[in-house]
Formats: sequence, structure tokens, C-alpha cells
Amino acid sequence: MEHNITYRQKDKGWQFIISYKDIDNKWKQKSKQGFKTKRDAKPIAEKMLEDLESSIKNNVDVDGANQTFKEVSKMYLKHSNLYKEYNTVKASENTFSKFKCLNSIKIKDIQKIDIQGVVDKLVKEGLKQSTITSHVVRLNTFLKYVKEDLNIIVNLPTEKIKVPKEKNKTNKKALTKPELDKLLNDLINNKFYIVAFIASNTGIRLGEILGLTWNDLDEINLTLDVNKQWKVLEKNKPSTFGTLKSKNSYRTVPISSKTLNALKFYKKNNPTDLKNRIAPFNSASIFKYLNPKLRELADISLHELRHTYATLLIADGMDFKTAAKLLGHDVQETYRTYSHVTSDMLKNAAKRIDKIFK
Repeated sequence: MEHNITYRQKDKGWQFIISYKDIDNKWKQKSKQGFKTKRDAKPIAEKMLEDLESSIKNNVDVDGANQTFKEVSKMYLKHSNLYKEYNTVKASENTFSKFKCLNSIKIKDIQKIDIQGVVDKLVKEGLKQSTITSHVVRLNTFLKYVKEDLNIIVNLPTEKIKVPKEKNKTNKKALTKPELDKLLNDLINNKFYIVAFIASNTGIRLGEILGLTWNDLDEINLTLDVNKQWKVLEKNKPSTFGTLKSKNSYRTVPISSKTLNALKFYKKNNPTDLKNRIAPFNSASIFKYLNPKLRELADISLHELRHTYATLLIADGMDFKTAAKLLGHDVQETYRTYSHVTSDMLKNAAKRIDKIFK
């Protein structure tokens, strides 16, 4: 593709201008400004140029004047496949399917009322508020790409979209320590026992549990090194080791001597796989066989065992910053999720004060 890129200072910042020949061999321009330095502008310009070359190669209208929601979303998914995780791309595909009634509308003509109409329809269908919110967030990410990278739209039609709050919001369940001990004792002969045991004694996520290898266990310092997870990386390919959810997810989790002994006993009595995994299972098996058993025994899910772990730590007085580090969260997320524990602790403190100073 014939092109050139110009960088210049504008409005106390930097701007780049890409001049290129379109599919009709006519010279066109695309630009973006507001960068602090020329160095900041260069990678964005190179990415935009890459998208332009891909579009022209595939005979796509680069200016987007006549591209529909379906056409641009397909291009976005193709682009995302190069840079994003399989599950992230799959989630975007799911979101686009929920908004398929927009497929024939030109992307530049989509209005807030169109998106709100879809959201209202999803509400009527009984979709959970949290699920609808996730769809709106992913759609917003896509439209920001359309606005900022493709320069097809000027305003985001996803701004101030209303998603009603759930009337009967259910909180995550957490077991008490005696309840947890009973559950694990009842589960001890189950094939997937070790997964529930690790979740409740370390608080790590399912993918992280399935990604643990025996060399991640430090018997001297009593820690588990969480550095990978077991997940699907490509469509129609088996699960394998992959990167973690975020940079906060890479962490070292302390374990008790009791937990170490239980892991060593498990290793002695159970075979490992060729990849030396502690729990050589896949997530589908856990959802199909372990979660129903947990529901049967204690009306709880595997993820709620992670929630139980965190609740027990914070209720015992652990500060939110340390708890967040162990969970692979940021502090704000941990506080939002477990602030109810603080409320319970305050109630207990009030009872103690009343008893002392009555």
C-alpha cells in the first residue's frame, strides 16, 4: 500500500497524519492527535497503518462510511485473534451475537437508543444484570476501537447506557471453618477432592489450580508459586499452559504445614500426568462433576471456596492489602467484594464494647 506518515506538533502535543491510497487508488488521510511525545504517537500510528493495510488488502472500505456493524465486528474479531486470548475473543463473539439485530446497520449510524433497545430486550429475557453489564463493557471496548483506531465514529453510543440493578441480588456464599472442615472430610474420597482442597486452603482460581505443577510447591518455605494457568489458547485445540489473568495474578501464596502434608500425601497416592501437574484435570470435568457434589454437600460452588478462604482471612484480621496480594486482586476489588466482612467485624466489636462498658 502506497503511504507516508507525518508527525508534527499541534495544540501543545503531537499529531500523526497517515496519507495512503485507498481501494480506488485515491489518496486519503487519517490522523490522530493529543500525544505527549512523538515517541508515544509512533506505535499508535504503526498500528493504524497495519489496520489500513489489512483492510485494503481485503478490499474493505477503510473510511467505514458504508461498513455495517457486522462487517466491522468481524474485522475486529480477526484483529483481536492476533493480540488477545482465545477466551477474550470468544467472549466478544458472544457479545456480538447478543447485538446481532444491529448487524445490517451502518456502524456510523448506530445510536444510543439502538443499544439501549437491545439491553432492555436482554433484561426482559431475564439475563443477569452482571452478564448484561459485561456485554455492554465489551461492546464499549469494541466501539472505542472503532472511534479511536478506525476513526469511523465521533461519539460512543454506549455512554450512559442504563442497566437496571438486580432486585434479588445474591451474595457469594462463604463457609465457616467448621463447615469447611466437614465439607472436605465428606469429599475426601472424591476423585476431584484435591481441587476443592487447594481452592479452600490457598484461595487460588480454578485455572491456576489446574496449572500448578509439583515444582511450584516449595516445601522448605511453605509456598505455592502461581505463575501459569491451564486453559484453551486456540479454538478446537486442547487446553494447555497459558498466562495468568493479570499481572496481579502472578504471586506466591503461603501454605500451612498441614496443607503441605496433605499435598505430599496426595502426591504419594495419586499419579501425575506428563506435564507434572498437581491436579491433572480439565475445567469441564470440574464443572460437570465437582461443582454438583459441592452443591449437594454444602450448597456451595468451587469459586465460593476461594471466597470462603478470603472471608476467613479478613474476618481473622488480615488487612485488605495483604489479602488482595494473596488473591491476585487489586486492593479496591478486594474491599468491594469483602467489605461485608468488615461490617460483621464492626458488629462484633460493638457487642464487645457494649459488654465491656455496660
